[in-house]
Amino acid sequence: MTSDGHRQAPRQRLSVPPRNTQPPRALTDTELAALLRVADCLIPASGPNPKASDAEQYIAYLELALAARTDVFEAVVGGARKLSDVPDDELWDALKTMSAEDKFTFDPLSSVLAGAYFMTPQVMKLIGYPGQHRDPAPLELAADEIGSGILDPVLERGHIYVSAAGE
Repeated sequence: MTSDGHRQAPRQRLSVPPRNTQPPRALTDTELAALLRVADCLIPASGPNPKASDAEQYIAYLELALAARTDVFEAVVGGARKLSDVPDDELWDALKTMSAEDKFTFDPLSSVLAGAYFMTPQVMKLIGYPGQHRDPAPLELAADEIGSGILDPVLERGHIYVSAAGE
């Protein structure tokens, strides 16, 4: 709290930006339908792999992917919306054209839709991806590395502190 009773905004650590878990705004039903349609065109069912919209929890992971990419949210949603009037049998060709002529829209659109698909636990299990996990080095490896002299230049340089907040 400031002296005038207003709440201070939390101090941001520039090296660790805040994690967004919600898109900048809720998707309309029309926008969601357009995104799912494009996702299904880009990622159709194949063998045991479901099409994008049939992957368990796909919509939840789509929202998480959109939250992670707030910088391109409107481009992604707008790109899918532009394709909503394209007939199903012409959608693939329209996506190929967008890929060639409008990378600013196509690249984040395809990345967000595919990223959401590969984040779903069902698909991760189907492709055998265990996800990210911590794999710390054994203590003896750390001792070997330190003993190798790898840190000597850093220790010789001395202490350096640069504040990201400009203090």
